Amino acid sequence: MKKRVLAIALALAMVLALPVSALDVEDFRGGKLSGVTLTEDGSMLVTDTFNKIVWMVKGNKCSIVAGKIGVLDASGEPVGAYHDGERDHAFFTEPWDIVPFLDGYAVSDTQSNVIRFIGADRVKTLTGTGEAGRKDGEARTATFDRPTGLTVDDGGTLYISDTGNGAIRSIDKYGNVTTVATGLESPMGICWYKGAIYVAETGRSRISRVQGGKVSVVAGVSEKAPDAGEYIGGYADAAVKNAKFDHPQGITVGEDGTIYVADTGNSAIRAIRDGRVYTLLRTEGGSVTPSSPRGLLLQGSTLTVTDNFAGVLLEVSVAEKSYSDVAPDAWYAGAVEFATRNNIVGGSDGRFEPNALMDRSMFVTMLSRMHRLVDGTVIIDGEKSYSDVGEDAWYAAAVRWASDEGIISGDGGQFYPTRGISREELAVVLYNYAKSQKMDTSASTGLNVLKNFPDAGEVSDWAQEAMRWACSMHIINGSDGSLIPKGQATRAQALTMLLNFLNAYSI
Repeated sequence: MKKRVLAIALALAMVLALPVSALDVEDFRGGKLSGVTLTEDGSMLVTDTFNKIVWMVKGNKCSIVAGKIGVLDASGEPVGAYHDGERDHAFFTEPWDIVPFLDGYAVSDTQSNVIRFIGADRVKTLTGTGEAGRKDGEARTATFDRPTGLTVDDGGTLYISDTGNGAIRSIDKYGNVTTVATGLESPMGICWYKGAIYVAETGRSRISRVQGGKVSVVAGVSEKAPDAGEYIGGYADAAVKNAKFDHPQGITVGEDGTIYVADTGNSAIRAIRDGRVYTLLRTEGGSVTPSSPRGLLLQGSTLTVTDNFAGVLLEVSVAEKSYSDVAPDAWYAGAVEFATRNNIVGGSDGRFEPNALMDRSMFVTMLSRMHRLVDGTVIIDGEKSYSDVGEDAWYAAAVRWASDEGIISGDGGQFYPTRGISREELAVVLYNYAKSQKMDTSASTGLNVLKNFPDAGEVSDWAQEAMRWACSMHIINGSDGSLIPKGQATRAQALTMLLNFLNAYSI
């Protein structure tokens, strides 16, 4: 297979541009940014694991709010230390996360195995002895093992990802440390939301939830590696039970319940909503996207992301796209929202054109993008060529891929990219795709469900098998009680079939 890169995936009407930019902030002195939180005046506090300090970012100005940059070691990295004192004379070893707590800010100092506290004038130790361990009790005698993520509940209790111990710990405002949950594999980023703690369970490459002391899986397939105690990461947008992450390190939850994930190993920002995982942003093609995302801060529809490796702050708009010609209660509204969110197809100038007719080039490109939800590592391309498909046409790579996989074909050396595609043709293409992926298509040989439709006799002989399968799997449900097999499909119909397909196979 040719290793061409798909430079232009869709025509203008089919492109979704996600607003993202690096904040124009003064030089962080080569820092590796980690945790991020908001102050009362709207400034941001950002931890820096390289310079071992805490920055304050206000507008495009940054200044050191706590810690001191030490002398450089032989590799050029500032030397850290565990030392309490006045804010500008204190030292950290690895300030990982930061959250508001009591009348100041709690900071996880990972290598020192302690939680520090930034007050009005001084940095002091909130809890931990500096020795690795797992001991509950009074704050001054409690022990931790490489604490990382922090979050605070509605009552003011601080929760700590005790990464080395595979546990979630807590400290209340009276200084009592307790263990909330155990059995996690290297938990890192955490977030409190409506009575539960959502966890980026880094070691198992999944998202978990802790509620009432019990751990449950929210999303992600956890696959053991050959080496004992290790798990394999992956990348797949899918239903939560089939989605894959690669050692995520950050997490936050929006007011509407959407879970945002810094999928660090995939250099991606992911989201979990309505039982599915999808990608907001991923490093591809050299664009300004995260290389090693970690900290997340959600303000309204803007998500601020710390990139630990690149040492920059990114701003990502997570506002839901809406269209003037798609009513919220339209039968296809869910499919349009899903497709837009997953970059399968979008609109332009505030319109989606749901009733616009679908052609072969559009549908095969949409299908290729859906396939990338199933396997995010796949390269969409192939060898097959057609005289009427230019090598650099925006749909060319998708046509080559689909043709090589036996999903769709041309005629007489031509593909006819602008020719309309009928509903029965859509069924055949999806049926061929399912077979190419070795999915269960036995529904095609079952009861003839087509007889339930008054126009079943209009289905072409070559489409009978695929149409039985599509109707049995509820991928096609008919329109006003009829199949209309030879009717040219609209954008809304094509998208609904794609979503029905994913749901039918729990993808």
